[in-house]
Amino acid sequence: MNQIAYIDPNGDLFTVGPDGDQQVRLTGSLGIAKGASKESQLQLLRMNEYYTWPTWSPDSTKLATSQVIARESGTEITLQVLDSQTGSKEMIYENDRAGLIADGTPHYIYWAPIKNQVSFLAATVEGLAIFLWDGTSGKPAVRIDSGAPVFYQWSRNADVLALHMGSEMILANPLSLNPYRKSFQTGGNFRTPAISPDGSIVAYVDRTVEGTGLYVTPIADLSKAEKIMDLGWSSALMWSPDGSHIAVADQSIARTQFYDTLVLVSPDGGVVTSLVSENRGANIWAFFWAPTSDKLAWVSENGVSQELEVIISPTDGLGIKNIFDFRPSAETFIMMSFFDQYAHSHSLWSPDGQSLVVAGSKGEVARRSNGRTPTGDRIYVLDSNGLEGPRDLGAGVLAIWSWN
Repeated sequence: MNQIAYIDPNGDLFTVGPDGDQQVRLTGSLGIAKGASKESQLQLLRMNEYYTWPTWSPDSTKLATSQVIARESGTEITLQVLDSQTGSKEMIYENDRAGLIADGTPHYIYWAPIKNQVSFLAATVEGLAIFLWDGTSGKPAVRIDSGAPVFYQWSRNADVLALHMGSEMILANPLSLNPYRKSFQTGGNFRTPAISPDGSIVAYVDRTVEGTGLYVTPIADLSKAEKIMDLGWSSALMWSPDGSHIAVADQSIARTQFYDTLVLVSPDGGVVTSLVSENRGANIWAFFWAPTSDKLAWVSENGVSQELEVIISPTDGLGIKNIFDFRPSAETFIMMSFFDQYAHSHSLWSPDGQSLVVAGSKGEVARRSNGRTPTGDRIYVLDSNGLEGPRDLGAGVLAIWSWN
């Protein structure tokens, strides 16, 4: 528990404690974890093979990850599930084509919150598809939907799946013995729908007479949608883990790369707290709720240094501080670019909400305050209170904190 999974520069998967202790190699030539199977112990390091995008199961006992092997006959892409202590693994899916869903991303992996089931996106010969593996060893994953672009969220108890596919919003329950599928159109410019932590409400963006707005609707009755605030050109939204707020990033200027406002709104629209207003000239790229719901981390681009700034804010907007400047790894760049999707499946926050983990290289501010830094992408643990400097765990290109 309370472990970090990371990919090293050679494409191997490790877990490690937040202080750099308890390191376990799960793939590659040194699979020597206690209790590891003979197969995992004898894995040979091959330069034509790598793992990427590890994703923790809800109970943190397993990791799902993409594996890529380049052969003379072609590239083999599979999805593997590994025991997080021994490294023993099972292949649950093999791509029927060597396509990626995004640059450097063979699959998008998202465990259902309960029942040890794995959902994932994969490129197929028919196009992008969503698959589900029910956790049964030896049983193949099954396709549950197709379409692009697609963004989705599971409810906390996995009885509802909200999908935004093209301009269609879909509510479904693929894990039920009595499945249903409800859909409606939305004209809003956003990606991932947001289900309340209690699973009763879904928030989304739709067109209004004046432009666009943030809407909430009971999942049990989609006809009772209510607009709770007006929005600009493009938005991203996410519920706090305790359900008290919806964080909304918004663009006041059409077709810009970044968001320039970040607010917290109560589910009834009655209370709005502005964390970043458009007159501050902020370039907000991504934001992530702490598991404790008392603060957010957001990432802004410094237009002068072209580096990213990790900023922490309490929910009252007081005491905002910059805790780290860095240049993201290619994988972290992808995660930040689609943060409102990855926030549901890949946690940068520690379970206690006191630390974050990122992969990249130190920025100029960090160099000036901490001296020389190793070259290349590294794994850094950050103190969310800003009282301690970044902790360097070693070379790595992607790091994800366990849920427990």
